[in-house]
Amino acid sequence: MYYSTDKYLYFFTLKVYSLNLYFFESIMELDVKKHYPKDWVVLQNRVVECFKSMTLDEKRLFIMATPQARTTNISSGQPIYISTEEFASACGLEITGAYTALGIATKKLFDRSFGYLRADKKKVSIRWMYKTAYGEGGAELYFTDEVLLLLREFDALNPYTKYKKEVVLRLKKDYSLDFYHLAKKHQAMGGFQITLDDLFEQLGLPESYQDLSNLKRRVIIPSLDEITANTDIDLSYENVKRGRSVVGFKFTVKEKPKPKLIASKRDQKTIDMFCNLTDAQVSKYSSILSKVSEISDLSTFQDYPSFALWISGILRDPKSVREETAKRIFKALRKHTDFKD
Repeated sequence: MYYSTDKYLYFFTLKVYSLNLYFFESIMELDVKKHYPKDWVVLQNRVVECFKSMTLDEKRLFIMATPQARTTNISSGQPIYISTEEFASACGLEITGAYTALGIATKKLFDRSFGYLRADKKKVSIRWMYKTAYGEGGAELYFTDEVLLLLREFDALNPYTKYKKEVVLRLKKDYSLDFYHLAKKHQAMGGFQITLDDLFEQLGLPESYQDLSNLKRRVIIPSLDEITANTDIDLSYENVKRGRSVVGFKFTVKEKPKPKLIASKRDQKTIDMFCNLTDAQVSKYSSILSKVSEISDLSTFQDYPSFALWISGILRDPKSVREETAKRIFKALRKHTDFKD
């Protein structure tokens, strides 16, 4: 990852594609391997890394626009329209406040740019939008071809994170959305650890938060409290120390149990039956299951070993994920391995 000194410009390496216009036109015709409906936010992780200087309303507007870019064949010459009413409803705002917020966010988003290193090592700068239009009714956003490509490609070479749009748009604290994305990105591993320097870099935090008590009181605690209260996960943290000094934080991510509308008998073949698997069995079966196509949509990992590690955690502790997810894993276990009930 390469960052310029301009706070609005971030450079990253596109590892796969030659970025001449002819190739872009060709690559746009490829079928995306994974498909998600419009109510999901699906973003390459490197795209979100460019969020750090954006305001909350800019992030909301960008997130609302990306599903349309992802699920349609829209080109750079066609607008994505976000109405003021839609923005207000999705973000929990009053219509008058939404009108002002949408106008400011549209203007700011138009001024944003990012960049990448071309194959010849030259740095290329690109706007997120090449044109916008805004009026009382709403905003028209015209993404560039490069951005449209980034919003449509999700695979092992372009790792990504996904979550429900309605959940993230309701977050109101300045840094809650950033923490939520980090949590969802690392949810399969149970959490993540980050140094103070990396936290400031990834969230674009100002110098005023160098004071640790201020950082916790104004950024970490309010964000984590809001996420735990209003989303599908519980997010907590603890200090990471070197000697007596705090050098970072360890964040723990736990998925909340999915509420059951109707009480039903537990399927003993899906949850309780795997507690006695040996380590050797877990290792063997998770490796096999990581390559089973019928559960491949559960993976957001770059390779099979990482997916297998996530599956092994479920085999050891089925209650660590939603019961429906566990059922799919265990159904595949019985179908594709020599495991016997």
